[in-house]
Amino acid sequence: MTIENQVNELRTCILNDPKLANGFIAFGYSNGGMLVRGYLEHFNHLGPKILRFITYSAPLGGFFCGRSSTCVGKAIPPILDDLIADVIYTRPLQNLIGPTNYWRDPYNLDLYKKHCAYLPNLENIVNYSQQMKDNFLSPDLFVLFGSNKDGAISPWQSAWFGVFSDEQDEIVLSMEERDVYVQDLFGLKTLNEQGRVKRLNTGLNHMQYDTQEFVGMLVLWLVME
Repeated sequence: MTIENQVNELRTCILNDPKLANGFIAFGYSNGGMLVRGYLEHFNHLGPKILRFITYSAPLGGFFCGRSSTCVGKAIPPILDDLIADVIYTRPLQNLIGPTNYWRDPYNLDLYKKHCAYLPNLENIVNYSQQMKDNFLSPDLFVLFGSNKDGAISPWQSAWFGVFSDEQDEIVLSMEERDVYVQDLFGLKTLNEQGRVKRLNTGLNHMQYDTQEFVGMLVLWLVME
């Protein structure tokens, strides 16, 4: 299922829950973080509204493991990576496997921008929408939990909107170093300069977010003044 279809199903659940009618704190884990981001940008002006945005171990900057990043256990040769990109960015695979919708291959960014079905849209790289930017700016805080010990999302800084630099997967750009941030395409620069982005390193691996240790970190952000 595409991420777009997953977000639409999430919206149906939200619309059918009367407890959320006056707004709610949204928090999403891993792929779920991408879903709440999709809801925020596409539907927050229609309501019910996300009042605070919380994610943990979410690939907000996209996902890639390949030539140097070894989240699959070993590096992928360049020729094989190019072949993988040619397949991943085809419409049949984009329609079949949700995470391909945020596969950001730094060696094939032209393919990513043209054919990746969801993340370029959220980042306002394609089909720029002022409404989506306004929606992104609407929560009071963005609380982004990530971990240098995550071991699953790649790069782990994607939890903080970080990405691999162009044409390599060894150097990671922080959100402030990205073109989409400098141009403030979807509002991240504005949010950050207003002090509304909190980046928190939990020191946990990807499968430890159901523990009492993390719940203790999370509950501090679940009360709004």
